[in-house]
Amino acid sequence: MDLKDFIKETISAIVESTRELQMQFEHAGVIVNPPVSMKEPNLYEHENTAHRFRRVEIIEFDVAVTAATESSGGAKAGLKIFSAEVGADGKHSRNHEEVSRVKFSIPIVLSPANVEITNKILAEDALKKDAAKAREEPPQRGGTNSWMGR
Repeated sequence: MDLKDFIKETISAIVESTRELQMQFEHAGVIVNPPVSMKEPNLYEHENTAHRFRRVEIIEFDVAVTAATESSGGAKAGLKIFSAEVGADGKHSRNHEEVSRVKFSIPIVLSPANVEITNKILAEDALKKDAAKAREEPPQRGGTNSWMGR
């Protein structure tokens, strides 16, 4: 398998399985990829409007790849995920392979759980209520905290 295909298939499987698990278990109260708050990234509180952010997940890859050239009728070269393959089709081929390890990571943000959307709506509503309340209340005057010290 080409390295490119391996990366695409791995990330696709993670993304698709995350979404499927979210839909499968939502009715049971299980939250796959719950929203987090800035202060508590590893804690989720139900209907806490601070929990409306998605974390960046790091997918780490550590793979053995082969840089191979093969001569049998046509020249091919490419970067492949290392695996042992044995062929018994009677064809003669000559391979030259070098195996290397490649380590890298890819940051990803997975799809939001529905509770994240709910918490964002609740947070927006709270801000609107606070703004409306601030417009309705007249400013307080006098007292010991006034600029004249009365």
